[in-house]
Amino acid sequence: VCEAVSGTSSSNSSDWDTRSSADSSDDQGTPRLSRDIRIKSGLALDLGCAAMAVKGEKVDTKLPLAKQGWYHGAVSRTEAEATLRSYSEGSYLVRSLLHQSRHEYSLALKSARGFMHLRIQFDHKSGHYQLGRGTKLFPSVPHMVHHHSIFRLPIKGAEHMVLLHPVMHDTL
Repeated sequence: VCEAVSGTSSSNSSDWDTRSSADSSDDQGTPRLSRDIRIKSGLALDLGCAAMAVKGEKVDTKLPLAKQGWYHGAVSRTEAEATLRSYSEGSYLVRSLLHQSRHEYSLALKSARGFMHLRIQFDHKSGHYQLGRGTKLFPSVPHMVHHHSIFRLPIKGAEHMVLLHPVMHDTL
């Protein structure tokens, strides 16, 4: 699991009890892990999956969607992918869905396998937003993005990821 934290590496011989007594090995003489392991706090095991980091960048939920730097407006799926292409895994932006109602958006996310486009739907009954077919409702899109910059996405294929790096639109 990528978010595992390791106190020491398994190659550190001080963690292994290599004495030949029966107390420190099995019947074949294989050394067992010593019970006196001192965990060195603050060391993280990096397995190369950045999007499983604990938290993404903070989102200001007080700003309306139109004022969020990661909101790109009415851009196509292809344009969103072209924008994300040069960014790292866990990078994201939100766009309006073309030819849809004004409350329909898409979260475009760069993953290790390519791009994901997750629909953000407005629930007219509750007046809240939901991501994909998720059951959690949010009062605004910025609240939803903020939540998923801390907690993993509830979407098959992305359940190991959080939103890490907002991709800001260019304002010229």
